[in-house]
Amino acid sequence: MKIKQNISLAPLTAFGIGGRAKFFVEIGSVDELAEAVNFATKNNFGVFVLGGGSNVLISDGGFNGLVIKMNISGMRHAVSGEHVVSMYAGAGEMWDDVVAKAVELNAGGIENLSLIPGTVGGAVYQNIGAYGAELKDVLVLVKAYDIKNGDIVELSNKECCFDYRHSIFKKNKGLIVLGAELLLSKNHKPSLSYPDLKKRFSGLSPTISEVRRAVIDIRRNKLPYPEEVGNAGSFFKNPIIPISNYQSLVVKFPDLKGHDLGSGSVKLSAAQLIEKAGFKGKKVGRVGVSEKHALVLVNYGKSTAKELIDLSRMVKETVKSKFGVILESEVEQI
Repeated sequence: MKIKQNISLAPLTAFGIGGRAKFFVEIGSVDELAEAVNFATKNNFGVFVLGGGSNVLISDGGFNGLVIKMNISGMRHAVSGEHVVSMYAGAGEMWDDVVAKAVELNAGGIENLSLIPGTVGGAVYQNIGAYGAELKDVLVLVKAYDIKNGDIVELSNKECCFDYRHSIFKKNKGLIVLGAELLLSKNHKPSLSYPDLKKRFSGLSPTISEVRRAVIDIRRNKLPYPEEVGNAGSFFKNPIIPISNYQSLVVKFPDLKGHDLGSGSVKLSAAQLIEKAGFKGKKVGRVGVSEKHALVLVNYGKSTAKELIDLSRMVKETVKSKFGVILESEVEQI
């Protein structure tokens, strides 16, 4: 393990934006992680764990502490009975590699989460979700490193406090994800509730492999990818508002989409709000809102974090002024 100094973080993020890390280290084992944390603790440095860099916007000033690049890898699985498959993956594994392996094993439950960029650690950290599925639906436990005492702990699904794009790891930065165990099934019935999937497979009973291919096609058609233009995927969360507020809004905007959560709340489409506010395809200097998807803010080249933050603020203020709805960032800003 080698701790480096003054390392540029921009190349390690999907945005291609960000300053430098005062100290930087790549770790591939728990022992290396413990050594890195000990270095930071002794020198009173803050710690930031970087996975695939796909859901983060690093400031132009960088990080004045130790950035730990999580590379703990490894995948294993076990079959119980005829249908149950338990699968464990290290935090540094790329998430889509895990999905591909599960589908290869004919183990269903995460095929709708295909092609989501980033690592397993990042997937757990924000409880990824897409096309009618969330990671919490299949997660059994998470192994984590407790910075405070150096212990390896196991957290159950309940203890992870999962919610919409949220987990305990966002609240308790002293816990670093090491890996996760998923419970999948060879007898899984794919979820086709998402409109595009429902339309594509109307009257059919697709395999999980067919659902994976469909999700990949949909994502590639709807979303720009970092190899095309710098971006971190969805920049904002879909807002959740009281049903009474939604009923008032549809009087003014009859085509406003809303998903009834069944608890007196409705989840709106942030993309639709942003598009109705006139931002889809809008370019402001070297940054902009994607022409493909209004939830995606993009770096057209050599832009700064400040430019993206200013654009996101403009989007938030306009949406709030037009609809009275507050947008929250999904991308973590460091």
